[in-house]
Amino acid sequence: MLIDPIVSIAWDVLKLVVIPVKRQFGYVMSSERYVQDLQKEVGKLAYEVERVHNAVEVARNNLQNVYSQVIEWQACAEKAFKDSQDLLGDSEMASKTCCYGTLPDPSCRCRFSRKAKDKIEVIQRLAREGSEFKDISFSGPAPGNVAAPTLARREGKDVVQLTTAMASTSSASTLTKVEDDRVFESRASIIRDIIDALADNRYGAVGVHGMGGVGKSTLLVDAERRIREERSFDLVAKADVSENPDIKRIQEEIAHALGLSEIEKKESVNLRAELLRRRLEEEERNKKKVLIILDNLWEGLDLKSVGIPCGHDNKAIGCKLLLTSRDRDILRREVGCDRDFLLGGLKEEEARRLFERMVGDKVRDDDYKPLVDEALHKCAGLPFLILAMAKRFKDADLPEWNDTLKQIEMCKNEGIGEAVNKMLRLSYDHLKGEEVKSLLRLCVIYGVSKPSLENLVRYAMGLGLFGEYSRIEDARNRLSSLIHTLQASSLLLDNEDADSFKLHDLVRQFVASVTSRDHPFLVLKDKDKSVTKLSKDNLTSCKAICFPYVDMKELPEELCCPELLIILLFTNSKSFKISDSYFNSMRKVMVLNLTGICLTLLSSLFQFLENLHTLCLDGCSLEDLAILGKLKGLEILSFVNSKIQRLPKEIGQLVKLRLLDVSCSPLEIIEPGVLGSLINLEELYMENSFHHWNTVEQTPSTSASLIELNNMKNLCTLHVSIPDPSVLPQDLNLENLNKYRIQIGNAWRWPSECKGSRTLELKLNPTSEVLGKGCIQSILGKTDNLFLDGLNGIEQSICELSSKGFPKLKHLHVQNSPSIHYILGWPSDSTFKTLESLILHNLINLEKICHSHISSKFFSTLKVARVMKCDLPNIINFSTPGTAPSSGTSDGQVAFFNGQQ
Repeated sequence: MLIDPIVSIAWDVLKLVVIPVKRQFGYVMSSERYVQDLQKEVGKLAYEVERVHNAVEVARNNLQNVYSQVIEWQACAEKAFKDSQDLLGDSEMASKTCCYGTLPDPSCRCRFSRKAKDKIEVIQRLAREGSEFKDISFSGPAPGNVAAPTLARREGKDVVQLTTAMASTSSASTLTKVEDDRVFESRASIIRDIIDALADNRYGAVGVHGMGGVGKSTLLVDAERRIREERSFDLVAKADVSENPDIKRIQEEIAHALGLSEIEKKESVNLRAELLRRRLEEEERNKKKVLIILDNLWEGLDLKSVGIPCGHDNKAIGCKLLLTSRDRDILRREVGCDRDFLLGGLKEEEARRLFERMVGDKVRDDDYKPLVDEALHKCAGLPFLILAMAKRFKDADLPEWNDTLKQIEMCKNEGIGEAVNKMLRLSYDHLKGEEVKSLLRLCVIYGVSKPSLENLVRYAMGLGLFGEYSRIEDARNRLSSLIHTLQASSLLLDNEDADSFKLHDLVRQFVASVTSRDHPFLVLKDKDKSVTKLSKDNLTSCKAICFPYVDMKELPEELCCPELLIILLFTNSKSFKISDSYFNSMRKVMVLNLTGICLTLLSSLFQFLENLHTLCLDGCSLEDLAILGKLKGLEILSFVNSKIQRLPKEIGQLVKLRLLDVSCSPLEIIEPGVLGSLINLEELYMENSFHHWNTVEQTPSTSASLIELNNMKNLCTLHVSIPDPSVLPQDLNLENLNKYRIQIGNAWRWPSECKGSRTLELKLNPTSEVLGKGCIQSILGKTDNLFLDGLNGIEQSICELSSKGFPKLKHLHVQNSPSIHYILGWPSDSTFKTLESLILHNLINLEKICHSHISSKFFSTLKVARVMKCDLPNIINFSTPGTAPSSGTSDGQVAFFNGQQ
């Protein structure tokens, strides 16, 4: 009996001794595993840190207040990262040896493992807390000057996102844009002076003035790039003011640069201005330096109406301004410039270099040298004219050079304005065919410096400019071709966005003057000038009228324009009024755009517009649309961003309709059968719009059903959201679609950098069978943007989803899909040949990128790869020697890192 207590005591003593020894021994033997585990947990925390940091930035940009516990968590995570990096930096302790390298050093390994174990527990706790953050901010007045610590993007072992080296090359913003490393000396000097002036605390607004065509806008592009490179300001925003300022667009451009997305939810210009003002004042309180660039001022701009904080003298407060105008007095008197610079023409040698750069070696030929001198003399150093002349001469022979110079021969008493007109006249007369000239006139009638390509298509179709092109998509392609022709002739300018263009003020004025007799039109520019003061003769013969955001409360009751074919009216005033009899004398009107107007009663407004082909009621507040059913000749109908709740059955009477755009979120009801009646529809846009689709089996039908789309035999473009996958008919025919943006499941916004014409977004639930339906299979193979969320079926690789492979796919994003083990199963020639970006997120069972060996041709075009929260056991590297991706990577190498790298 005495033995039992002795054994018990001995056992307790043994536990006190053996267990700690065993633990210490485990530290020694498992030190390498602790290194790997620490790296893995750091990777998990890095994902949560970046996610929370991005959410905090979005909240701050939109004037929301971040919860204090979120900011405290960020600080703790920052410290944990630093400690972990220091510890990993000392990880050589885990590999130290003793006894002349024959044995591991137990004390070093033990010490490292203990620290790593403690740090792993801290990191796991922080990652868990970060993943539980749902709401990180709240609305309300700012409680004080609280700024969250900035978390820099981390490099090295805690990276969870890999982007291959890319060299982005932006296209020139205008035809006078020169290469970044070849900015002319005269321009570089002014840019330096501008930057120095902006850095001077005495100056709050800096301006540049000069005549049209001298290159003010191009100078701003180069100055902005230099300012960003030198990081002399924390935030830089830019907006084009233009001759007819659209305050709402100016606000959007500034807000976009500031990341103020909330402004899109405000319709009132005043509410937008208040939101923008609060955001800029918040930046001032946070000691942030903000620069706002306003290009192309034609008259004074009320900064307060835009949302830029200012005093009673219209001078900006809390931010600096950089402005351009033709008129120095506008800069000084209207917007209070403290310092301004005159931009003159290029120096003689600079003009010659620019001309030579465009024309080539021909300018060195002895026969051409005198003509080059004469041409440059006539251009007077204006880049706009130099490039127009150079394009005219580039492929011309000697007789053509002589003839052209003869035509623009200047008398001694003629000014540069006459030279501009003569040069533009040559370019205009050189255009082949009335079609391209009609398009140029339409661009001028539009009344803005950056016309919308899509609106131009809709106007041109309504006017019948592309009569021989039977399909809208063919007309769109033709319009793009004609725009390229106009850009090549210098009558239209390239823009920063490759898919758009700009119209120079000189061209607008020239076209208006040369076409006024045969094609008279009116673009009302002066907000103080009443239409009623125009002569009756001008109105009677007028074929086009545009009111581009002119500050008027209402239009006159009677306007006699019997020859009018197109009328465009843009306003930001919801109180703007149009009398019921306004269109009574305009019975030939074929195109009508009313943007930003509140129209309650439509019954008498459109009763005489029987010849109408295009009707755009964008951004309007509309009630009963039934009267529109009487416009039997209507081919294009648009309600983009309008407030309409119901699409009545009368819309189904518009059987000639070829394009319908109901991309407006308030739309709740589409009468059953309306869509099915539009049998000639070619394009249907319902983005961010109607969601309440009926199933085919539902009786009686209370709303539209997707099966109605089968009646549209000509449908080739479809943008639609389908939150409930169960309403998707098995026999829906989508095979003829050439362009589409289809969202199935909860709404999700594709990243702006992923551009394409065929986008498919699927957010599925575990029981969904959408991927097996024929309508989806018919478009998978030609999709260029594919987003997949929630795959949990029998498919183990992405390739198994489509029998045709993915030969056209450019952007692939897969997340939250436990069934996926591989991206490529057994690669074929039709798989991922054009893939540019690959994003993998939270694929818990992902084993490899490819199940089998992959050759160099796969992923050879890949530019960006991001792998997050995927437990990949391997790192896969492959390269395509000698074949660099178009993004600018030098060696074509792409590496996939696992999420816990």
